[in-house]
Amino acid sequence: MVQPRIVVLTALAAVCLAADLDVLTNRYDQFTTGADSEETTLNASNVNVANFGKLSSLYVDGAVYAQPLYVRSVEVSGKGVHNVVFAATMNDKLYAFDAEHGGAPLWMRDFTNELAGVTPVPVVDITNSNDLNIVGNVGIEGTPVIDRSAGVIYLVARTKERGRYVQRLHKVRLKDGEDAVPATVIEAEVKGIAPDAVNGMVHFDARAGNQRAALALVKGSVVIAWASHEDLEPYHGWIMTYDAASLKQTGVFCTTPDFREGGIWQSGRGPALDTRGRLYFEIGNGGWDGNRNFGSSVLRLTASSAGLNAGGYFTPADYDDLNRSDADVGSTGPLLIPGTNILVCGNKHGAVFLLDANELGGLTAKDTGIIQMLDLKSGRVMAGPVYWEGPEGGVLFIWCETGFPKAFRRKGGMFDPVAFATGTVASHGSPGGALIVSSNGKIAGTGVLWATATRSRSADHGNAMGVLHAFNAQNLHEIWNSEQQLTRDRLGTLVKFVPPLVAAGRVYVPTYDDGINVYGVLDSTQVNATR
Repeated sequence: MVQPRIVVLTALAAVCLAADLDVLTNRYDQFTTGADSEETTLNASNVNVANFGKLSSLYVDGAVYAQPLYVRSVEVSGKGVHNVVFAATMNDKLYAFDAEHGGAPLWMRDFTNELAGVTPVPVVDITNSNDLNIVGNVGIEGTPVIDRSAGVIYLVARTKERGRYVQRLHKVRLKDGEDAVPATVIEAEVKGIAPDAVNGMVHFDARAGNQRAALALVKGSVVIAWASHEDLEPYHGWIMTYDAASLKQTGVFCTTPDFREGGIWQSGRGPALDTRGRLYFEIGNGGWDGNRNFGSSVLRLTASSAGLNAGGYFTPADYDDLNRSDADVGSTGPLLIPGTNILVCGNKHGAVFLLDANELGGLTAKDTGIIQMLDLKSGRVMAGPVYWEGPEGGVLFIWCETGFPKAFRRKGGMFDPVAFATGTVASHGSPGGALIVSSNGKIAGTGVLWATATRSRSADHGNAMGVLHAFNAQNLHEIWNSEQQLTRDRLGTLVKFVPPLVAAGRVYVPTYDDGINVYGVLDSTQVNATR
């Protein structure tokens, strides 16, 4: 067993995780903590079946694989100022809804044109099946990212255009859904000797490249990553950067230019960013040489006008065995504990491991780069952990695919290996629980751990019904779920890996049923109507 070592904390600038209530990126912040620490309405006392439930649904065209985002006080063209929820669908549509009042969208942008032969990509074109990880179409899949100061949202739309497969980066105005600058067609090639290289060059495949990981913004660049669909060969992992102002491509990095695979999917989570702007990714499967090829590794990159450069990595000693058994490192996406150099990662072996973000450790015979390993023994770690600074200190929450939700207390540079709280709700298989935690700062009694999970069976392949759960974040007692009042609150078909959006007293949960359910505190009329 790897012996833990003391983590030396770096002198990072103090960072407020929620400087305002805007939710501009997947998992709330650049560290991917999944924590909303400025939720002043919802708490462990009023989230219960008598007072909390489904308020309405926002209707959209297509499944919502991207986590919805939230921006306060948007000046919408011709419609005044609104707090807005933005939702993107797999049918290549982007919606802006009034966050409080719902109803018809404030605007809707369609990135297809059926009359011109431009449609979303049918997943059967890629996998020859409609009952695997994705059912239906593949349009906007990765969570977009918002630049509040510029008033724009960045997204990748995938289309089929008279038999040609295209992926485009769009920069869309928040006020009206129109492009701020012309969209950029995504193309790339790097030198390599991989089996699919042509004349010494490896090319990005717009049909097969799966843009599942959330987008990110760093130092004036939009960051995008790709994996594969169903591990169908040939494929590679790709990371690209684009100038946020012009959408001109500024960097291209292929994770395996001389081998195969190496996808970056991270259960939909984006990269973690430290306060120096360095990017951290988990790479699933693929060949490795520690020089140009970084399959089955955790990788640190720096982005600049000169491109993307690898700046450190961790590769497990048994990476080749992990690769062969598809127990890859890249299933959760990294989480950086704010104010520290502690990087939390996970894998399909059911373990969470901590790395020093400044010294990732490379590849060693005894995995000395690992600071601490938490063997959860609860199946694969998929949707990944969230981190909360609660009234008793830092807590890491995680819910694997075959176990129960667990909470681990942070002690110094590591975590107590024994969970201080374990829930009583069992997962029914993949993906386990997709988590978000909300609270009013560190005030006791305000912390709620939210989770989406399947209702009765695994959703590893095909669709399954889902449940929204709420737990008291201080003890993991379940305080509410969407099955307690079926006619009012039932969630519908789960979109796996997609966590809820908690913002300003409401919980927004995407489904496969062409909608986003909105939950919140019920008014007296709604309470009386359900008695």
